[in-house]
Amino acid sequence: MIKTYGAAMFAAVLIALPSAVGAAGTPAHRPSMGMGTVTIPVTAGSYRITLMIGPREAMYTQAQARRSHPTTGEIMLRGAIMGGMGMGMDLSNRHLEVHVLDRRTMRPARNPMISITYQPLSPVMMRPVQVPVAVMVGLSMDMSDIHYGNNVSMSGGTYRVSVHVNQAYATYTVRL
Repeated sequence: MIKTYGAAMFAAVLIALPSAVGAAGTPAHRPSMGMGTVTIPVTAGSYRITLMIGPREAMYTQAQARRSHPTTGEIMLRGAIMGGMGMGMDLSNRHLEVHVLDRRTMRPARNPMISITYQPLSPVMMRPVQVPVAVMVGLSMDMSDIHYGNNVSMSGGTYRVSVHVNQAYATYTVRL
């Protein structure tokens, strides 16, 4: 879950252009406190795949959430935090997630196989970064909020984000 607020302190999102095998969606973004939030829905195959990139989110295992009773963040149902939990090496500054809906019912897809990569598009092409996909739900949300992704390290610039959902494929070009 990515929360958005009324006014952006900085204009962080300049462009967001999606493309997908089969069809493309309409780019959109919503401002958030201090860091823009990108929200881009795309139709690909039998899915509606919505990419969201926003500020870093606190992520908790189900046991941690039961013990500490946090009020904001994400509960991980499966997977792990990018960079490892408690290792002091987490340099993530953004939260990248995808919501996957069955296009026919507009309900969350059942047990999709998902992979996500992102790649900076700069004069020096870097290799794509594989996102360790955690299955999560927002703290105060129900299972209709189930989504996939992780906290990531993405500085300002233009990125290609590629999402595979079973046999469907969507690619997004996003400037942060």
